Amino acid sequence: MKEIVFILSSLCDPHYRKRVEEFVENGYKVTVYGFARKNQVIEKFPCEPIILGITENASYKDRIKLYYKSFKSIAGNCRGKLCFYSSLDIAMIARPIIRAKYIYEICDLTELAINNHIIRKTLVAINKLAIKNSALTIFTSEGFLDFYKNIPSNKYIVIPNKVSPNCPPFSIEDRTINPTEKIKIGFVGSIRYETTYNFVKVCAEHFPNVEIHLFGIYSEGCKFAAKTKTIAEKYDNVIYHGRFKNPDDLPAIYSQIDMVLSAYTPCPSVIYAEPNKLYEAIYFRCPIIVNKNTFLSKKVDRLNIGYSIDALDIDSIKSFINNLSADSYNSKRAQCSSIDQKECINTNKDLFQRIANI
Repeated sequence: MKEIVFILSSLCDPHYRKRVEEFVENGYKVTVYGFARKNQVIEKFPCEPIILGITENASYKDRIKLYYKSFKSIAGNCRGKLCFYSSLDIAMIARPIIRAKYIYEICDLTELAINNHIIRKTLVAINKLAIKNSALTIFTSEGFLDFYKNIPSNKYIVIPNKVSPNCPPFSIEDRTINPTEKIKIGFVGSIRYETTYNFVKVCAEHFPNVEIHLFGIYSEGCKFAAKTKTIAEKYDNVIYHGRFKNPDDLPAIYSQIDMVLSAYTPCPSVIYAEPNKLYEAIYFRCPIIVNKNTFLSKKVDRLNIGYSIDALDIDSIKSFINNLSADSYNSKRAQCSSIDQKECINTNKDLFQRIANI
């Protein structure tokens, strides 16, 4: 039987639970090692994950020490097997200790957010080395190739975070908006960004005809989550729906909203990212609102499936709402509908064909 060992930076991340499920569905025997955080729910994996430690409130230095100690303890169980490393930190420490063939997944470019130029440049170089020495690197955004250029095509595969094939059927209905009446805008995900708070606050205070629907959880300890919660409790046109199950609840969520908000606070890792909301917007025929000057905004503008704004600027948000028209909305919704829904489903056949040749 084919076998793979996952070493995950977070056992609380549903993205990696879905990745593990894909390998199980494709006939792999899977072992999962990883790290958890206090007060966060560990995802339910197809196999029982082995917790290597708790990283809550640990300094970067202490986390690296924990990784080093943990990987030394499991190295013997991993050698001779194909491994899966979920982040730069994991790959950086595990690669010289475990010494096994590995698949490396890059979901963000967090190293670009480090202010210290020397440390940032060093981590970028380490990341390039991890990519070079991998059996295969998975990029979850085509935008990452705008930064890590000139990577040989046999070294990587781009697998965006598309809609799960297990998503329940969705009935596509015609709809339009009347800007003078009610407009329903939804945020679907973890509520923690300044841009989300800013957008919600502007709509709550200045546009009673705009209804904001929040689906997800308020990130614990995040000041912008707390401030968004305060707004939701104060204004009737902000409705908090709480936790949802992905993908089971997605059809019901998108049937309630006219547009989906996916304008994340601009930072180096976000600038190059390609979030799953892009594919959900197309799949559910729901125009998307994104932050401008990002890879995502370029793609949204090129496909004409949504709106690019500066979600940190109050005037930009007001201008967007004030200038919203039924014609513009209908055009973007029609563009969403023109794209085959099958293109938005996560099948990953190419991934497993590539792995079969490793």
